[in-house]
Amino acid sequence: MRRFLNAIFQGVLALFFSVCILVFIAIFAGIGFGCGVMLACWEDVSTLELAKLEYKGDKETWRQHLEVYSAVCEVQKADNVDFLLDKLQRLEYEPVGEIIPRLSTPGEYATALNAEKSGTVHIHLREFEYPRLTPETGHVQVSVRAGKIVGIRNAEGSPRQRFYLEPELIDEFSDEEGTTRRLIPLVEMPERLYGAFIAVEDRRFYTHWGIDIVRLTGAVGKTVLMGQRLGATSTLTQQLARNVYLGRQREYTRKIREILLSIRIEKSFSKDEILERYLNYVDLGRYRKTLHGVQQAAHGYFGKEVSELSFHECAMLAALPKAPSGYSPIYNPGNAKRRRDLVLKLMLNEGYITDTEYLASINAPLIEQNPLRSGTKKMRKEAGHFLAYVEKELRKFSDLEDTLYSGGLKVYTTIDMSMQVVAEKAVADHLRYMDGKWSRLPNYDVNKRNPYGPNPIKDYLQSALIAFEPNTGHVKAMVGGRDYNIYGNQINFYNRALGDAKRQPGSAFKPIVFASLLEGSTPVLTPGTPIIDERWGIVPAPGQPAWYPRNYSERFRGAVNLRDVLTSSINVPTARSVLETPVGENGIWEGINRVVLLAKKMGIQSYLDPKPALTLGSSGITVLELTSAYGIFANGGIKTEPVHIQYIVDSDGNVIYPPKGYQPERARVLDEGVAYQITSCLQSVMTRGTGRRAGNMGLTRPSAGKTGTTNDYVDSWFVGYTTDMVVGVWVGFDEPIKPHRHNYNQQGAWAALPIWARFMIDASRGPEKEFPVPDNIVFREVDKTTGGLRRVGKCPEENISNEPFIRGQEPQHLCPKHR
Repeated sequence: MRRFLNAIFQGVLALFFSVCILVFIAIFAGIGFGCGVMLACWEDVSTLELAKLEYKGDKETWRQHLEVYSAVCEVQKADNVDFLLDKLQRLEYEPVGEIIPRLSTPGEYATALNAEKSGTVHIHLREFEYPRLTPETGHVQVSVRAGKIVGIRNAEGSPRQRFYLEPELIDEFSDEEGTTRRLIPLVEMPERLYGAFIAVEDRRFYTHWGIDIVRLTGAVGKTVLMGQRLGATSTLTQQLARNVYLGRQREYTRKIREILLSIRIEKSFSKDEILERYLNYVDLGRYRKTLHGVQQAAHGYFGKEVSELSFHECAMLAALPKAPSGYSPIYNPGNAKRRRDLVLKLMLNEGYITDTEYLASINAPLIEQNPLRSGTKKMRKEAGHFLAYVEKELRKFSDLEDTLYSGGLKVYTTIDMSMQVVAEKAVADHLRYMDGKWSRLPNYDVNKRNPYGPNPIKDYLQSALIAFEPNTGHVKAMVGGRDYNIYGNQINFYNRALGDAKRQPGSAFKPIVFASLLEGSTPVLTPGTPIIDERWGIVPAPGQPAWYPRNYSERFRGAVNLRDVLTSSINVPTARSVLETPVGENGIWEGINRVVLLAKKMGIQSYLDPKPALTLGSSGITVLELTSAYGIFANGGIKTEPVHIQYIVDSDGNVIYPPKGYQPERARVLDEGVAYQITSCLQSVMTRGTGRRAGNMGLTRPSAGKTGTTNDYVDSWFVGYTTDMVVGVWVGFDEPIKPHRHNYNQQGAWAALPIWARFMIDASRGPEKEFPVPDNIVFREVDKTTGGLRRVGKCPEENISNEPFIRGQEPQHLCPKHR
């Protein structure tokens, strides 16, 4: 028995030692395996380049979207105060009453205007950066009389000629993933913002070394003892490591690499540097675009800079990293509020917020509904055709191919958003009027929401408008069609102002025709040359039928001069002036050759068919081409190319376009005197011709312009200018058959001129100026039926016209008819 028990004891002892050996082997194997995994992970982590955490080290990691801005806004004497107040609202300046405090905050203004719009406007200007401009800031006092600015003074009372307001952000372009981000330093982030993230994500951030041992130990204990899934234990450093380097796959090896990489990051960067990078990188959901970083999220959700965020808004942003979609204030407001209030409670516990601030914050809305301060303001649907054109032009910059949508570029365009709004409203309002008066189609605004109704693009009247400064070529407004964003996903992509949108200009082409006949040392005619308006025709070529131009009025006036022809838009004398010239060596009339050559010099690149009907505007050209040509008349014969992009600035603030020292091309293509002769005649169009309706609408600025209407009213035009602005407007259907279908028969004076006039009245700024008379111009009173100098008391008054002549080309003889 004893031997039996001893044998059992020996067996148990042997089994015990065997088990112990196996356990030790397993432990050592586990340790070895763990060490191997750790070593492998460390080798993996140690090869990672921490330069990815440097903003300039890896542009792909820190992708920043492209921002497109308007031009800077200059405010000067004689500007309309309504424009100024509208601009302040668009720029989110805050009204503070009638008197602005001396110690006010930049971005505030006060008005003290009576019913006649006389009084003062006080503004505390914001600081802003703009390429190659150092704007003065501080307080300005604007004196207003009868709605016009009559004086500007600074805080000390000294007069100023002008002041500047910052450009507007009008759109953001991002890569295919829709990534948007704006990098800002930690010093520009308020403590309440980063405190919210620390309170909810990593409250021991400033005391640990990359891993929160207390938090990790507690989570592991719950997992072992209670069988719970390992909870969220990642510190801000771990989250940064995971987001930048490792991705979101759930593997233990990934967690080990995350921990090791966090330790390495903590050794290489300060706590503030880590926090700054985390807040600039973190994914904070999607609102129209993917919002990365706190600055972009502040703009996207609240329309604010991070420095302007309130406590509850900071808490809302800090609530998002756990589940950006699940806690979105846009798509899941219930979840978002619960999560936000939790963050506010944690902020209270950590001392980032007081009891009073906490109570006020939990009762605040998720997103303010004030349209001036909400994120929706940043996505105005304005200038769609202009922005599409700018993006197309940017893609032509070969050196921007890799950084266009990810390099944090800022593009400053030439557009004036206040003018753009006026242009879009003028087009929309007048086309609605035309719909109601002439169209057989249902209401446009109602129908565009009806997918089964008439096509809002093809079946309705359309329009195009271009406005630019003739001296600089800067395009200030562009409308490519009736709405850009029509409704829902319907986009009116076709830009009728340029590109392939070639339409016959009709009589709007006549100023170019006559400029070609006036120019040169041997002009075909002068402003005093009589032209006979009578039934007249010409055989274009042997064997072809005769071509007889017709006047719109169906009557003839006898002897007329250049001013009469342009003022009343008479066709027969126009064609006769060109086609009664000799035929050149190429078999084409000299007059036609002159027209084509000058049109090309003036920038019209579209094909001009050298047939007799060209004299009456039969060849299709674009709104931009014709408006640019008129800009040469306004600019004294000097051509400036239309400019859409003024500056491109990289993420470091360096101007990369245009290069330093660049000067835009300016070329004289027309004698200054000839340009003035055309302008003088087109002024008569505005005062007593087809353009006089503009004055009836309230236009007081000296202006010059011309209507244009093509056969069957397919195309209606008005192109005109002041000394500072040239504007072209086209109205018509996209398909020529449409006027017949809808009984539409409107000339340029009724279809296009009202849009032009409304824009000029509401958008023009600065003092009203007369057109300057060049030194080589002399005025002479002539009898327009003979072209001779007036015989005082002999020539009938109705025959007398005071005309501008190029010095040396003025008539030398008295009227031979009236003696």
